[in-house]
Amino acid sequence: MFKRVLLTALLDIIFVICQQQPESDISYEFSSVFVADIPHVKLKMTIEASPDGTTLLSFPDEAWGQENLFKTLGRMQLLNVEGVVEKDADSGRVVLMHPAGLKELEFEYFLKQDFEGDISTQEIYRPIINSDYFHVFSHNLFMVPENAKDSMDIVLDWTSFSKDFTIHNSFGSKERVQLLNDQDMDLFDSAIFVGGDFRIYEGEIQENKISLATRGEWIPFKDDEVFQVLEKTLTCQRNFWDDHSQEYFTVTMQPFPQENGSSFQGTGLTNSFATSVSNNSFTDIGQLVYLFNHELMHNWIGHTITNDNEEEQYWFSEGFTEYYTYKNIAKNKINGLDGAFFVQEINRTIRDLYASSISEVPNAEINYDNFWSDYEYSKLPYWRGALFAFYLDQKIQRSSNGQQSLDDVVHHIYEDATQKGQKLTHDYFVDVITPYWEGGFESIFQKHVEEGKKVDLVSLFEELGLEYKPESDIYELGFEFTEDRKAIQNVIENSKAWVAGIRQGDEVYSRSIWQGNIEREVELGLRRDGEEFQVSFYPVKKADVPQLEVSESNLETLGF
Repeated sequence: MFKRVLLTALLDIIFVICQQQPESDISYEFSSVFVADIPHVKLKMTIEASPDGTTLLSFPDEAWGQENLFKTLGRMQLLNVEGVVEKDADSGRVVLMHPAGLKELEFEYFLKQDFEGDISTQEIYRPIINSDYFHVFSHNLFMVPENAKDSMDIVLDWTSFSKDFTIHNSFGSKERVQLLNDQDMDLFDSAIFVGGDFRIYEGEIQENKISLATRGEWIPFKDDEVFQVLEKTLTCQRNFWDDHSQEYFTVTMQPFPQENGSSFQGTGLTNSFATSVSNNSFTDIGQLVYLFNHELMHNWIGHTITNDNEEEQYWFSEGFTEYYTYKNIAKNKINGLDGAFFVQEINRTIRDLYASSISEVPNAEINYDNFWSDYEYSKLPYWRGALFAFYLDQKIQRSSNGQQSLDDVVHHIYEDATQKGQKLTHDYFVDVITPYWEGGFESIFQKHVEEGKKVDLVSLFEELGLEYKPESDIYELGFEFTEDRKAIQNVIENSKAWVAGIRQGDEVYSRSIWQGNIEREVELGLRRDGEEFQVSFYPVKKADVPQLEVSESNLETLGF
């Protein structure tokens, strides 16, 4: 009897020990609560107290284009001592005042969703918390000590959530207690956390875990189709870069309602990619194929290979990523797409660049202000860089009789980035590619990147023996809005917009425009002299813009 009692006692002790949290610099305990019928996530954090009696916690009021994030904070209180809690939104901090000389603080705060109704593209980057699920980015979820070290041991305790409540994030899946040892705090601040009714799909690529977390009832595709695209995309990209070093990677994908058109947003994060996609019949799996391939390629181009001066090298980080998106999809037949897809995307990029009113502005004009505020400036590095990459790839292959390609150049750049910490500068790029180039490359780079002059595609196509059409339809909206987009500022005479009846001074009360798409009609509701009327037209014009034929001869020449 004594032995049985002793054994039971020992088992109880072992159970208690196993349930204790591991040692850490910061610990967070999560639970789901309702306050006045509003769902909240409650966080209890345990941290080292500042010896002087004032502990500062960082929590941004503005981040990722979002303002007033302090509105998402609910009740806050110190638990283990008497003290005062103050919010300072202007400085992005929460101030904890407590007795001096204290070793440890236990602090509790509540987080809520601060908007009502369905989510839209405006709320994607705010905390989304309801009775079914939560979707929150690190900087909107965690308060961290303002004086935090560069790396810390962090415990995340989710045991208060029910067993059927999925827990999934950038650091693991379905783990109720997570210990992040020596965690880089910058990487911790760039992560996604989801929970609730998310469905998890898991796989392995060379013994490294990958997963997809999604929820809701998708209209345009099935979960397994999406996971197959993700799995093949990651496999092919990792094989291309010969990089299978990432032990864990996840994609989170949440739907949002949208009545017309399609929309998707993606954000590359620590060990993860978070995306939100419009859930309607206008969205299709092909858009996800592009989204996954472009954004996940940034793991190498843009993340490992970093720009020395961000916007100045967007022609590389965005343009070359765009080119290798097309090439990776076509070479590996992701979702059944092949060389014809590659040709079609190169043709579309040619049309987009030639249709742009700023197609030949100098590279120096692509700066932070206009890149993030002007559609054409935001797309120019994609178009210009992708076509420059195409040009380089074909010229290097031709001059080397197929023994070398642009792949060798980017692999060289990647090796220097990983082994030497080399950043992408213009001088460095010229030095790297010169051995692969016949003749002087510096003048080529100066002309097509620095000065922004378009590549002579007709000469290139003829040199390569490629079949092409000398002209094509390109996008032309045909008019400009006033600055507030409530009226027509001017109209190009004899354009499709002019023929449709649009005139300067017309007031605009509704609009549907698929920017850059020549296959979708522009639809406007206009008001003139007090009378309302509707116009629609295809925003297109004929231009001397070369287009490759999708022919067996061309596909063979291009290596497909």
